[in-house]
Amino acid sequence: MIPILFMAIAGLLGPYSASCNFSADLTGKADTRESTWGTADSYNFTVVLSAPTGYRVRILRLSGDLVAWPKTMPADAAVVANQYAGVLLGFQTTAPPGSLRCNPCADNTMLYIQSAMRADPVRAPFDNNVRVGGLLERDGKLIVVVAAWLNTTQRPIHIEPTFTVEYCYEPEL
Repeated sequence: MIPILFMAIAGLLGPYSASCNFSADLTGKADTRESTWGTADSYNFTVVLSAPTGYRVRILRLSGDLVAWPKTMPADAAVVANQYAGVLLGFQTTAPPGSLRCNPCADNTMLYIQSAMRADPVRAPFDNNVRVGGLLERDGKLIVVVAAWLNTTQRPIHIEPTFTVEYCYEPEL
């Protein structure tokens, strides 16, 4: 059973907090998009936040970090100094992609974090208030997207987001 705490704002339940971590090794295929090179790959991880009947989940804040590095085993040659990869972390709802008000934008994406890396690991910390774009669809699914692109390291990119999601339940309209 989910404990219920009442906020001072009428009808809201919470706030609540939960943390999560996952990893992916992104190998990719040749990136053939215009003005690109190397390889590109992505992976989606779904977090399901279950709301009580008559409520929807609103994400209030996302905090944590994204770490990534080329997957290199002890017997592998070193990554050459001029080889790079871009890495990305995104938090999305299951609403349709694209935007009704902005081009090229994504109304279903409350936060994107990106970084660039070479042979050494990178860490991209974040701590963002996302309540404006944080209302999840009725399915309560938060899609966490990781991606690597423009990867010329000739290695899979190991990528790990670790994050805390702060959320509340608000009455369904």
